Amino acid sequence: MGSLIPVTASAHSLLVSSDPSAGQRLATGPGVVVLEFDEPLNTSLSTASVTDPTGHQWRGMVTGSLEIRISVQTNVQGTYAVDWTSVSLDDGHHISGSFTFDVGGSPAAPEAGASTVQTAPQVSDVLLGIGRWVEALALLALLGQLLLRLLAQRLPQLPWVRAHLALAPAALAFGLIVVVAGAAVASGGLSGAGFLAFFTAIPSGPARLARLVFEGLATIAAWRGSATIWLWTGGALGAVAASGHAAAVTPAWWGITIDSVHLGAAGLWAGGISALATQRPPGGWRSIEARRLLVRFSPVALAAFAITVAAGVLDAVLQLGSLAALVGTPYGRVLLAKMALIGTMLPLSFIAWRRRRPRPRFETAIAACVVAAAALLASFPSPPTEAAQQAAQRAAATPSQGLPGSGDVTLAAGAGTVLVGVSLEPGRPGANRVLVYLGPVAGSRAAAALLVHATAGGVTRPMQRCGATCREATFTLRGGEALNIDVLGNTGGRARFTIPQLPAPAGAAQLALMQDRMHQLSSYHVAETLSSGVVIISSDYASVAPNRSVFAVNGLTDEIWIGTTEWTRQSASQTWQAAVNLPANKVPSFVWDYFEPLVDAHIVGHEDLHGVRTTVVSAFGMRAGTALWFRFWIDGGGLVHQLYMDATGHFMVDRYVSYNTSTSINPPP
Repeated sequence: MGSLIPVTASAHSLLVSSDPSAGQRLATGPGVVVLEFDEPLNTSLSTASVTDPTGHQWRGMVTGSLEIRISVQTNVQGTYAVDWTSVSLDDGHHISGSFTFDVGGSPAAPEAGASTVQTAPQVSDVLLGIGRWVEALALLALLGQLLLRLLAQRLPQLPWVRAHLALAPAALAFGLIVVVAGAAVASGGLSGAGFLAFFTAIPSGPARLARLVFEGLATIAAWRGSATIWLWTGGALGAVAASGHAAAVTPAWWGITIDSVHLGAAGLWAGGISALATQRPPGGWRSIEARRLLVRFSPVALAAFAITVAAGVLDAVLQLGSLAALVGTPYGRVLLAKMALIGTMLPLSFIAWRRRRPRPRFETAIAACVVAAAALLASFPSPPTEAAQQAAQRAAATPSQGLPGSGDVTLAAGAGTVLVGVSLEPGRPGANRVLVYLGPVAGSRAAAALLVHATAGGVTRPMQRCGATCREATFTLRGGEALNIDVLGNTGGRARFTIPQLPAPAGAAQLALMQDRMHQLSSYHVAETLSSGVVIISSDYASVAPNRSVFAVNGLTDEIWIGTTEWTRQSASQTWQAAVNLPANKVPSFVWDYFEPLVDAHIVGHEDLHGVRTTVVSAFGMRAGTALWFRFWIDGGGLVHQLYMDATGHFMVDRYVSYNTSTSINPPP
């Protein structure tokens, strides 16, 4: 029975969670921007992009039914803009939005970014809504005309009743306009490939085509006077339901059935009233002939009205999911207006019919307004339910399966484009559980399909799955062994590690000394290499206390940041562009400051760098769902000479070239 219980879902695919979130401040580029939506996406028509402070744009792809990921291969400081467009796989509707996040600045500064979502209809949506209104009016009125014709054929027959079946070609004409225009809006123009992607998206695409087929058959039946026009008109109304918000309900058949019943009953009730307005009974509406028709129509109209209201209420519950959404969203407020119009219609109809003075034209005008409100609702995104929001937030969050536990010795590296985090439990000589965290750019769904082998001390074992992002195997370790993690597949590769001395000494004291010494610097110069596993970008950063920085990518100075003003350019031939009122640039400030407190700090080795003896300290950090591994090469005085930072799609090496040198950073000319 559980499968028969409907689950609410919002129509239109709305963004309900992202990583980074709107306004989040990061120490370094995110590597991957993840967008989670509340409704399945049309993979061919849904897009997203990230524009960095220099104007370079990075485009993403749909990596799951509800998810878009954008790989961002840069560490440029400043404000990043995320723009997205979603086309729902369920109802084919188009919606767009944007937000910003920041890289750099003070990690202690408040996080407040811009986020906009198109929740009100655009001009194209309003025009499509008008087209839907006329199409729906034509179909409902046609059903009402057919009802009156059927009632008039009872004995004694009412030959004066005329059925106006020219409404069928009108429904077809406006249906064709709406379907073609909707495809053009969703696909971004008159593109053959876009139209193909739109009309092959199940269920909305075939439902739209079926709608036109049924309206075409109804037109032919009207011309021939065939009784099958009932079947084709009902089919058209069902296809309208299947190509709208109802298709977003889970299971879809439930939502489509409820909406089809709602539309059919509305056609018999409101369509029947509009059909009455087109009749001219002999002797007027107070005549015996008119009364015969009204007596036959009234029971049908009352039953249809009750079904319309009941199905409409159930439809509203399925679409909104909460009473708060009824008054707190544009969709809910239009729905309230529709309910108010129906509520106004009921007493007016009751009084008129009790006094035998029906006013079908007046009631038809109100019914037309009700249909207009329903057509406008199709242009509004209904709000995501709380369950959909929670599901999207869980999907966007970094999975915890395979992350290091308290006290683990942990290291990370890249295997192709896949982040590999290794943790040793218990981290002492002897049998150790080697726990691996997998972070492919495509997310945890892709991680679940990866096959992993581990080799240590000449022994190779397949690693067993302990979660979508987790693999494990047991090895006997003493320290000093080479550990290789092979991630199989096109995106994978080999991550190489050297097992440190076991048990590894604690490294918290070295980190504390480093923090104190590095934050006393007046200036520093860093040479950086950033890799996604495929693309490598080289950059140079220089910073001078208290708030001046200059950044050069591939040898070109393309960013200067002083205080709250940033100047950027994309090439040496372009003029500098200034952005003001940014988050304050704070110097000295380092990437690890954003992930305090660092945990699982251990000394994992010693190494000479350019004649300087350093201690290598590993640590793990996490903030706002982003997991990172660090390795620091620290000299005896606490200065960092080299830093490795590994995260999903983001493998970074910083080499500190100089400290406390005389450096001048000024605004560009």
